[in-house]
Amino acid sequence: MITVGIIEDDRPLRRNLEIYINMQKDLHITFSCNSMEAYLEQQSTLDEPFIIFIDLGLPGISGMEGITLIRQKWADVHIVVTTGNDNESVIFDCIQRGANGYLLKPFNIADLVKNIDIIRSGGALITPDVAMKLFKKIHKPQDRFEEVTGHLTTRENDVVNELLKGLTYKEIAAVLGISSSTVNDHLKNVYVKMGVRTKSELIAKLLRK
Repeated sequence: MITVGIIEDDRPLRRNLEIYINMQKDLHITFSCNSMEAYLEQQSTLDEPFIIFIDLGLPGISGMEGITLIRQKWADVHIVVTTGNDNESVIFDCIQRGANGYLLKPFNIADLVKNIDIIRSGGALITPDVAMKLFKKIHKPQDRFEEVTGHLTTRENDVVNELLKGLTYKEIAAVLGISSSTVNDHLKNVYVKMGVRTKSELIAKLLRK
């Protein structure tokens, strides 16, 4: 059973998310709030969900600050931002704060199960246009990117490049012509060399350089 948390002030959207998730036999909503304040009031009584969908444009405490607060409470929860804001600096800030995904509104609620499966499979949940912005940002200038990742092997760099495009382990394996387990082994080595534990930490470290 995959547990889901929702923090969204758009009442119709939040309701539609609740209805759709409740229709799925493998998904369960642990909480659904219309603000960070409402979430914080009950946080101490909540079990950690697998994934949280959080809107950026929340009233009161912003979704941006909310990412930090959630990450302080739950180090391993998967945080996915839902927003209409495609500003590069906002995207980068969210990832640096610990977001695992960034979905631009409007998005198809019917794709929610597929999106959660992407997270479960080790992929980064980002739309293609957001992935492209991240990819361009990280690779500009190229010499600085190489300075950060220069101690990685050629294959490890290949895996990192594909990961940053939002591909799952299985998709990376298909692109590079290797097995999913080999992709996993390469990423374990990358995380050790880069001093990180997760994809979001890896991306954030690259963005800071």
